Amino acid sequence: MSTNDCPGYKQENRDELAAGCWAEHADGSLIFVEGTEGGRVVYSIFDMDKKPIVEYRDAMAEGAFKKAFSWDPLKEKGLRWTWHDKTLFPWDRIIKSGGQDGTRYASAEAQLTAAEQVRRSREIHRGRAVDTEEIAKTRVDRTGQKAKAVLRRIQRAIQSLDPGDEE
Repeated sequence: MSTNDCPGYKQENRDELAAGCWAEHADGSLIFVEGTEGGRVVYSIFDMDKKPIVEYRDAMAEGAFKKAFSWDPLKEKGLRWTWHDKTLFPWDRIIKSGGQDGTRYASAEAQLTAAEQVRRSREIHRGRAVDTEEIAKTRVDRTGQKAKAVLRRIQRAIQSLDPGDEE
């Protein structure tokens, strides 16, 4: 039986989110739960409209995952996924739609060529207009904090002096 609630989201459904659970969207997109441990869910989303198919892998806190991928018919917010926890993931859909054999990179960064990596790093290190007001605010805040810390130390030192030493 399928439901629009992520397994484990509603107690009354008596189901549990675990590796192998999966969901489908009306547009053909698929979610595959790869693992759940330590309160986190590792999952992949397959974008079936892309050629070749694109797999996005991510991890979320389990509670946030269940909430994000469950459908509330009263609010009608978010995306409506149909969850399956008692049937096998339809790998045949991915294979028939152009899923490719080969290396599976752990991150998108691993797939970048050296040229692309250099281009991205150059964008990060390029100068941009300086916001002098933002710098001024930060400096004033830091200076004020340092001055307060110095004053506190002086007050503690004065309070620690023994009044009997003045004779």
